[in-house]
Amino acid sequence: MQVKKKSIEDRIVVAGRREFLERGYRGSSVARIASGADVPIGNFYRYFGGKKQLLDKVVGPVYAFIPKFIADLAGTTTVLDMPLEQFSSFIAKELYRVFWRNRDELIILLYKCSGTEYEDFRESINGLIRDIIIKRNFGDIRINESERIMSKVVANGYLAGILELLDMEWDEAKFTGLIQKITLFFFSDFKTRG
Repeated sequence: MQVKKKSIEDRIVVAGRREFLERGYRGSSVARIASGADVPIGNFYRYFGGKKQLLDKVVGPVYAFIPKFIADLAGTTTVLDMPLEQFSSFIAKELYRVFWRNRDELIILLYKCSGTEYEDFRESINGLIRDIIIKRNFGDIRINESERIMSKVVANGYLAGILELLDMEWDEAKFTGLIQKITLFFFSDFKTRG
């Protein structure tokens, strides 16, 4: 029996991540992944049962972690009660720490997983952001339908802004500065927007 080598598995994961980024899950192929990892196709199957299992390895941990990370922020009263300037600075640093480090996996999850169990990821993230917007603007009071719709639209815009920044190369200071500005804009009090 041959022993699996971590270095080979790592090469397959790197090649799979690159393939999923370039072609999405549906457009990716095991043959190209194996070639990109410089392993025979048979060796690919020694490490992974197929491209679905490889996708799970590439994005599964981020898929589980990011919603928990956002929900934890939403559940932290001290974060939600921060003045907007402090809140935006805190959020910018946290998003850099978490989103930037997992940038490729987030892009795959948000844009490249059509037809998989992960295709609902963007909608779930939007819902979590919407919940934070609602809590910051309205607290625990019941909101009406137009406020709920407005919160959803604002959450969609906020996530779109973050994703736009993830597609570009930034240093930490520039990225966090832009996220802070976006957060200030999108999280400002609904009542002051007129």
